Amino acid sequence: MKIFLLWFALAAAVAAEPFKTVGDVWKAGLANLPGGSGMSSSLCVLDEQGQTVLEWDSQRLLVPASTLKLATATGILQQGGQTQQLVTRLQMVGQRVRLVGDYDPELTSGDIENLALELIPKLKGPILLEVTPPDPEPYPLGWSWDDLSSSFAPPLSALVFDHGLVPLKLTAATQLQVKGPPWAPSTGLGFLPRMGEFEMLVLPGWENWVMAGQLTPGTEEAVTVPMVRPELAAARLLTEVFKRNGVAVEVSGPPGNFGQGGTAIEVSHRSRAVQQMLVQGLAESDNLVLECLYRRFRRPLPGAWAGQTLRVVDGCGLSRYNLVSTRQLVQLFQSEPALVDYLPRAGVDGTMKRRAAEGQLRAKTGTMSGVSGLVGEFTGVSGKRYRFALLLNGFVGPAAPFKKAEDDLVGLLVKNL
Repeated sequence: MKIFLLWFALAAAVAAEPFKTVGDVWKAGLANLPGGSGMSSSLCVLDEQGQTVLEWDSQRLLVPASTLKLATATGILQQGGQTQQLVTRLQMVGQRVRLVGDYDPELTSGDIENLALELIPKLKGPILLEVTPPDPEPYPLGWSWDDLSSSFAPPLSALVFDHGLVPLKLTAATQLQVKGPPWAPSTGLGFLPRMGEFEMLVLPGWENWVMAGQLTPGTEEAVTVPMVRPELAAARLLTEVFKRNGVAVEVSGPPGNFGQGGTAIEVSHRSRAVQQMLVQGLAESDNLVLECLYRRFRRPLPGAWAGQTLRVVDGCGLSRYNLVSTRQLVQLFQSEPALVDYLPRAGVDGTMKRRAAEGQLRAKTGTMSGVSGLVGEFTGVSGKRYRFALLLNGFVGPAAPFKKAEDDLVGLLVKNL
């Protein structure tokens, strides 16, 4: 009831007072939402000519959450990377075989198996399979350790596959039985004695998954967990396929001189165009897709941000170390107008499917604990288009009331512009 009265009062104030009071009334209302006391908000709205229509605290640096994905997309578009395909290669020189990844976020175990099957007819004897070194930064700085067990935060690798996830089935018998695909680690689980709900964890410093809580004897639990070491999983998968097809395999580390002493044979898998990955990745706010592309294109920074005061730590916005302003976010559209065409549509696509659809709204959402954001473009009642960025930081509790507040503000802007 309180929220309804708040936005009823806001609508009445807009009708009675000049347009610029919309922001003041809306900001005052945030403090009355559950958990909104003391929070920060920032808005920047520009017209098609880049003129400021409405703003407050637009140069204040705030945590952007997944709205930062727009910066990664902009950097890739400015490099002309949208037409590229990512190529995963299985190479052989002499008896040595190695798999070379290209940060393809859509690579599957089936794709890797097909590469092995394509190479097998070219083999003339046993092989020495090289294990790819781990990524020097499997988790970006500022990723919360308790996110690492989630499907939205798998470790990064140029050879990540199956979206970085492994399905397991645990059976509580006399001894715990763990069944998974051939590329799951053969070593046992770690155990964290704890009362309460059962869960599987990925913990810093542990080499394998950790089982916390208890399983009732005689029960089964199906879980999906992030790969701990994607490059090792890829090596186990290749080994299984080769051996299944009668190829003797010895596994070793890379010698540092692969490619010398013989003619290279190569088979490859090509991804679909990066443009298609960006559209889907932005619509679904897929951290793995944007983080892989961020690394593949050498951590691109949008040209409009060169020399500006900000902090970008990752490409997907999951790091809490990221700091940007709403004005900087809106600048992305000014420097790369095509970016709008990559955004999901309100009421239609991805994370915007259940958002208010007034004014032909296209936008990228952002959500973390205590953080919410909305960045995009809408069409006002005048028929003119406006680009905007809205960030909220520091609230406590569920984000739903603040998402509703974002939609209400955009609706008011549509009706008054």
